[in-house]
Amino acid sequence: MEKWMKEVEQIRQVTNLPIVCVKVCEHEISQTQQEWEQKGWELVSLASEHDAAYLVLIEAMQWPASSRSLLSLFFSRPEEKAPPTLHEQIAVWLQSMVTGLRQAPPERLDARWPWKEERLVFLIERNRTEGTGTWEALQSCLHPFFRETAAYAPKASSLAFFALSHAYSVLLLPISILEGAKERADLLEWASGLYDLISTEWMEPVRIIVSAPVAAPSSLEKTLAGQLLLSRALHQYRAQVMVAGDWMYPLERWAASLPAETAKAIARELAALMSVPQISSEQRETLETLFARQLNVSETARQLFLHRNTLLYRLDKLTEQTGLDPRQFPDAVLLQLYLLFRQH
Repeated sequence: MEKWMKEVEQIRQVTNLPIVCVKVCEHEISQTQQEWEQKGWELVSLASEHDAAYLVLIEAMQWPASSRSLLSLFFSRPEEKAPPTLHEQIAVWLQSMVTGLRQAPPERLDARWPWKEERLVFLIERNRTEGTGTWEALQSCLHPFFRETAAYAPKASSLAFFALSHAYSVLLLPISILEGAKERADLLEWASGLYDLISTEWMEPVRIIVSAPVAAPSSLEKTLAGQLLLSRALHQYRAQVMVAGDWMYPLERWAASLPAETAKAIARELAALMSVPQISSEQRETLETLFARQLNVSETARQLFLHRNTLLYRLDKLTEQTGLDPRQFPDAVLLQLYLLFRQH
C-alpha cells in the first residue's frame, strides 16, 4: 500500500487536483473517514495491510467526472486471497505437530477427505541437517516408483505428500497401491524399497518410519505423533536404524518419552544396582539381537551368522563379566535398561 502513497502524490502534482492518501490504524478508519467527509472530501478507495489502513480521498467538488472515473484504475482494491485448499489446511495441521504448536485438524476432515480404504503413513526424515535437496524434487522420484504396481495407475491422485519441515516430510498411500500390503514384514519391505530409492535418486540419506494401516484422516494425528516419538528414540538409542515400523522399539520409545531428569535418575539407580564394565560393540550387537529375538538363542545365532556354540560362548563370557545371564528374563531386562540408559 506504500505504492498508493506514491501514486497519490504523482496524481496531485500532474493534475493539481486535491487528493490525499491517509494511513491510520484499522480501528481509526470510521472516525477518519467521517472527519474528512465533514470537510467535503470523498473516500475513493480503502485497503488494509499489516494492521494499518490506507484511505484515498478527494475533494469531490474540485474533481471533474471524467477525471474521477480514472481513479479506479489506480486504486483498485487488492485481490482477496483465495481460501486455503484442503491440502494446504492439512499441511498446516501436520506441520504443527513437528513445531510443537499443535493446531486443531481441519473441520469435518473425514467427510471432506473420504478414504475408501486404509492408508499407510511413511515418515521420511532427512539425516543431515545441512542437506540441500528439496522435498519438491523428491516427489518427482516417488511417482515412477509406485507406478510399477498394477494398482497404481487408476489411483495416481491418491498419493499424498506433505513437507512438514526441513527435516521431515510425510507420504500417505492407499494400501492398494502397495498391493494390499498389511503384514508387518511386507510393510517393512516396502519401506526398505522406498529408503533405497530415495538414498539413490535423491542422493541424501534418510530414515523411513512406516505406520500400521490408518483407517481415517482424523487418526493421522495419533499416528504421526507416534512416528515422531520413535524418530527421536532412534536418534538417541538406535542411530544406525534407517528403516522401522511405528510398532517397533517400545522400550526405546518409552525411554525417549521420559523427562531428561527422570532418565538421569534411572541411570544413577542402574549404576548403584549393577557393576557392569564397558560393553564392547560386538557384545552390544549380540545382546540387541538376542533381545530382538525374544531371547531365542537359535534364532539369534542364525541372525548373527554364528554357530550356536560360538554364541553360547559369547553369552557365557558376558555372564562372567557382568554377573548377569542375558538368557534369563530378569537379567535380560536389567541389561537392556543398562544399554539404554548407561551406554547411550
